[in-house]
Amino acid sequence: MRAGRPSGAPGLAEAGDWLATALRANPAPGARAARLGALYRNGSDPWPHGALDSCARVQDTVALLVRTASPAHFAIPTPCERWAVRGLLDHLVWENTLWGSLAQGAPPTGGHTDNHLGGDHAAAFDRAAGEALTAFRQPGMLERSFGPAPGRRVVEQLVIELLVQGWDLAVALGHDRDLLPDLARTALPVVREIYDDLPRTPGGSFAPPQPVPEGVPALDHLAGYLGRRPPR
Repeated sequence: MRAGRPSGAPGLAEAGDWLATALRANPAPGARAARLGALYRNGSDPWPHGALDSCARVQDTVALLVRTASPAHFAIPTPCERWAVRGLLDHLVWENTLWGSLAQGAPPTGGHTDNHLGGDHAAAFDRAAGEALTAFRQPGMLERSFGPAPGRRVVEQLVIELLVQGWDLAVALGHDRDLLPDLARTALPVVREIYDDLPRTPGGSFAPPQPVPEGVPALDHLAGYLGRRPPR
């Protein structure tokens, strides 16, 4: 997956322009923002215990998967066609670094093509995840404006990325892919509002939706909607 950047976010060109393009592609000015805002009507928050708690939970869950990976797994392909396991691990670190840096209002150190794993991929993930969560917990960050989007959209974007890429890693390593079913069920309507009628192109974040059979884990439905083919 290739993450984009909200319009107006300075210094984050490495993240790509997809999200800014997507926001400009609204069928009517403010229509998508209004639909997303309806999920938060009367001060409610659709995420169990709030977006920040959900982010911490998905980071912790993905961290456990990251720790099960070893260099012996690095060449194994993943459901995300762009990466084998090592590339996916590197991208998981980068996602935390990217969105945490955006929350801080500063460009991340290095770029998405750099080596973000060093000699200890688990420690690299833990460090980047902790820094992102610290940035998200700044007072007022969830309501701050990031171009046309509020700060909570930055947090949600990382939650969505880690949920689906955590699914990628679980499938590649042969682990249980039924991760955080309550968050997966919550994420699906949010993702549908964000991505429903936006272009699914090679330069975008996700591939076209794939068919998903009934009776599969909740996260399979989210992964399938974002272009993955759940294993049979």
